[in-house]
Amino acid sequence: MGTLGRVRGEVMRKIAIAAATSLLAAFQGAGAQQNDPEFAERLREALDERATTRPRLAPPPIGTPAREAAVDAIDWIEMRRALAVSAQRDSAARRQTTTAVIARPPGLRAATAERFRRVAAIEINLTRLPLLAPEGTRVAETLKVYSLGDSYSAIAEVDNGVGMRMSGARRKIIVGDLKSARSRVAAMRAERKSLPSIGAPYLITRSESATDLTFAAFGAGYVLSIMCDAPDDIRCAEDDFITKLASNILLFNPEAGEQ
Repeated sequence: MGTLGRVRGEVMRKIAIAAATSLLAAFQGAGAQQNDPEFAERLREALDERATTRPRLAPPPIGTPAREAAVDAIDWIEMRRALAVSAQRDSAARRQTTTAVIARPPGLRAATAERFRRVAAIEINLTRLPLLAPEGTRVAETLKVYSLGDSYSAIAEVDNGVGMRMSGARRKIIVGDLKSARSRVAAMRAERKSLPSIGAPYLITRSESATDLTFAAFGAGYVLSIMCDAPDDIRCAEDDFITKLASNILLFNPEAGEQ
């Protein structure tokens, strides 16, 4: 979080504390006592009425724990099937060309940590989902992987002035059966195209700091992000660069599976 975000968060925290303190003083001035059985309930209702940061969708009542994000099962068989399909495409491309340089088709290809100077094998072995990262000469020289078991992040330089981060996770957030959420998800799915590397639908979004390509595959969710040094860099301003980067994906743990 940047300085501005921290300042904004601190201001909102102080406003909330001030509002709660003011309400508490008002209740006590009116003769309410903290040991009054109805004191807590009346204070909660008053805070609900005074709240200035409530989201558009009402939050769960105070004291109700949030639902834990679910851990999806990984389809390791589908992962290996996608790897085999890419291998077949590569073999067919080699048979159909007589030139020294073979233009490989998009695909998913196996890789080992030993090929990458900065990738530690222990990080690969800890990961309980398919560990994916884009392929590239500069990526191979600079790639680093950090794993938390059910999630991971990989960072690297892609080209001069362009960095990348790819994250994957098995956990998903349950949004419930809200009509507005279903409509928004349906609209996003309708806009998605399909990655030529693994046939997974994807969505590209942009923020002030990054261009993100999001997709789901094999029971996990992934985000490939690129960050450009120059704000007007066409590689981040348009879709071609990031989709090309996602068109050739490396799989670092092809032998992994549920334990």
